This record gives sequence, C-alpha cells and structure tokens, in this order.
Amino acid sequence: MLWTLYNDDLYEESEPENIQYIRDQSLAILHGEITAEDSGIPLGKMLASLRQELLLFIPEVSLSRFTEMIEKYFNGLERELKLKRDKIYPSVTECIALREDSICLYPFLQLVEVETGIILPQEIHDHPVIRRLQALACHLVTFFNEVQSVAKDEATDSVYYNIVKVIQNEHKITLEEACMENLRLHNQDLKEFVELQASLPDFGIWHEAVVNWVHYMSMVLSGWKSISTKLARYTAADFPEANELKDKLKQM
Repeated sequence: MLWTLYNDDLYEESEPENIQYIRDQSLAILHGEITAEDSGIPLGKMLASLRQELLLFIPEVSLSRFTEMIEKYFNGLERELKLKRDKIYPSVTECIALREDSICLYPFLQLVEVETGIILPQEIHDHPVIRRLQALACHLVTFFNEVQSVAKDEATDSVYYNIVKVIQNEHKITLEEACMENLRLHNQDLKEFVELQASLPDFGIWHEAVVNWVHYMSMVLSGWKSISTKLARYTAADFPEANELKDKLKQM
C-alpha cells in the first residue's frame, strides 16, 4: 500500500508519456529482469524488496499474476493523466472502467494467496464469476474513495477522473446530488457482490479454498475502508497543491 500511495502522489502531476518508462522499469524489476539500481526510478528499491519478500510466500506464477495487475494500474494511471492534461471528462461508464484499473486494488486481491497459503490454479482466476467479483471489489473501493477525495482532486485539478465529478459533469447536477448517485452505484454493485458471493458455482476440489478466497476479498474491502478513512492525504490541511507536486517531481 505504501508503494501505491507514494507512486500516486509522485506521478499524478507527471506527463502521460513519462508513465510508460516508469511502468516498463517497474515491471522489469518485479519480473527480476533488472536491478533497482539499473532501473533509474525513485521507487525501484521498494519494488525490488517487495519482489524478494513475496517470493518467500508465493511462487513465480503468482508473482507474475501480481505484476500483470500492477501493469493494469499503470495503464489506468496513464489514461488518467491524458484526461487531466487534455481537461476532458470521460463518460461515467468510461470513468468507472478506468478507475477499476487505476485504483490499484487488483494487485492487493492477488496477495490473498500470501494470507491463505493456497495457490489457486489459473483457470479459477480466469473464471468469469471470480473476475466479476474482483471487478466489483475495485468498483466498491473506488466509489468510496471518490467521495473521500473530492476536495483533494479539486485542489490538484484531478477532477476529470473522479467519478463523483464526472457524474456531476455528465448530468449537470449539484455535487451533493452527484455524491448520492455515486452512493446508488456503490450499493448496486455491493448487492451484486453479495449475491455472487452467496451463490458461487461449484469449483470441485478447490471449492472451499475459493469460498475462503472470496471471503478474504470482502475483508480486504473492509480493511481498505478502515485504513483510508485515517489517511491524512485526503484532508485539506495535508495534501499538497498541484504546483507543489509538480515542483517535487522536477527535483527527482
């Protein structure tokens, strides 16, 4: 989580083209293809340490899946920065799909294997119900985050990919009304998540492990909410202005 927060704060004022290099170097470190020193990126050592520590608990195949999800995050971040640069609001549907990747929950969901000690086969990870549950989990975290970070996003000119602000722009409604629509979307996806969790298909010998894995997914959601409500980065007194972030980036 620390890497995610640092990376977001460091590059949210970067140019979209710069993210391609940061993404490629970050993925190369996680794949074990280059060292942190050779990567030339500020958070390289943190990623190298993460790779070493994860391999103590999960095999390379699981680390590769985790790394694929980190790539999804970077691709989402790059698309966000293009919207911010061009000052273009996407549609609400497009924004939800974008934030599903950029919220960076997908990598955390893969780390459930560290907690359970059970490595599920790839066909289970590819199952449409499991994929949908993960997508819904990302949506739920995002809907919660968007209300919490409206003030921060307004101060840093990041409104073009905040779902609440995108709703407000698309429907020409007040901020309060947009927050209520965001809540409606949250509750709609929460209902689907709970229903899918309660009626999982039969996964044979892996069924108990899958049930436990989905249960851990719901625990991740609760944990994320508890942690994020205490983060100073979302309070007006603590998060930096856009110009301050840009100056910091130039010094790296």
